[in-house]
Amino acid sequence: MISFKKIALCAIFFLSCSISQLIGQNQRKIENNAFKVGEKLTFSIGWEFISAGTAILNVEKIVRINDIPCYHISAVTNSNAFFSTLYKVRDRLESYVDVDGIFPLRYIKKTYEGGYERNFNVNFNHESQVALISDADSGNSEIKIPQYLQDIISSFYFVRTQPMVEGQDIHLSVFDNGRYKNVTVKVIKKERISVEAGEFDCILVQTPIGPFSNKSDLNIWLTDDVRRIPVLMKSKIIIGSVHAELESISAE
Repeated sequence: MISFKKIALCAIFFLSCSISQLIGQNQRKIENNAFKVGEKLTFSIGWEFISAGTAILNVEKIVRINDIPCYHISAVTNSNAFFSTLYKVRDRLESYVDVDGIFPLRYIKKTYEGGYERNFNVNFNHESQVALISDADSGNSEIKIPQYLQDIISSFYFVRTQPMVEGQDIHLSVFDNGRYKNVTVKVIKKERISVEAGEFDCILVQTPIGPFSNKSDLNIWLTDDVRRIPVLMKSKIIIGSVHAELESISAE
């Protein structure tokens, strides 16, 4: 006769397998042909007609966060010597992005802008739908989040993996500065764009998110191919307008 203990152990084993299968099924997987480790994009930043500095987007390497392979992606912005006399900027943002699902597990923001400094880290638990925030200014906190919430850097790379058809929107939720909002990325039209890095067939998208303190939507021209490389970004800010123009592309 089979004992109650054996029946219980079999039930627990079956339940564990079922839960593991369900968790695996719920994990998002996105085909990514847009970017890979070693991609480094260098931009010149301008304010109105003044050269303001540089920005570098870098897919540095693959690391493991909670034993999950993640792209370590950094975005570094520095004002040049002249502009720093007016408004010094030294920003470094980092995102650790799940390789399979293209969503962040960790986000680090270290900024110095015009004398104001802010540092905070965020750890995202997408299964529990919780973000743990460690802020040098306000301390530690916890917020509920939608699953697969993006940060301001990972959202940029996620959009690059998405199919783009004129007139069709891309919807996502984006976290920044301790809160999140639902965002619509509009796919506008195709254009040919000439920048310092060369001439490119592009597709224009508009989004309310971006690296600047936007007064209006950020316009981004992405190459009209599988890589969706950002060639040009423009936005109006509180005073005037700012743009980022691709200078060079490097890849391992």
